[in-house]
Amino acid sequence: MITLDAAIKISQVAIEEGRKRGVPNMAVAVVDAGGALRLALRTDGQGFFGIDIARGKAVSALGFNRATLQLAQMFSDPVKVAGIVAATGGQFVPIGGGVLVQNEAGVTLGAAAVAGGMPEVDEAIVSAGVLAAGLFVPK
Repeated sequence: MITLDAAIKISQVAIEEGRKRGVPNMAVAVVDAGGALRLALRTDGQGFFGIDIARGKAVSALGFNRATLQLAQMFSDPVKVAGIVAATGGQFVPIGGGVLVQNEAGVTLGAAAVAGGMPEVDEAIVSAGVLAAGLFVPK
């Protein structure tokens, strides 16, 4: 399980990392292994859809057991994406920025995601938060 302390650390470090990388307006979402929202934050300048998008990225990473950058490559056909979006009640967001969160034994504890920058940057930002919390992002 992702503890509240870990979720807070992931979010705080991600926001700091985002500022360093020129992404001051962003949202961060952390979900547990069942996909339930553990914590969501958005910076003052981020629009209100940011949390929904970040949560969708996190749930998508968890549901497909891989980072959403990989999902973006796997699901480039808009018809397939629309089908999965419909089947998941709108929760499928195959845009980079969502990663699995694992412990040192490789057990998936949940997922975390950032929305606000370019997909590769969002993934690097959230990964920094996960690592700072003493957890791991699978390769």
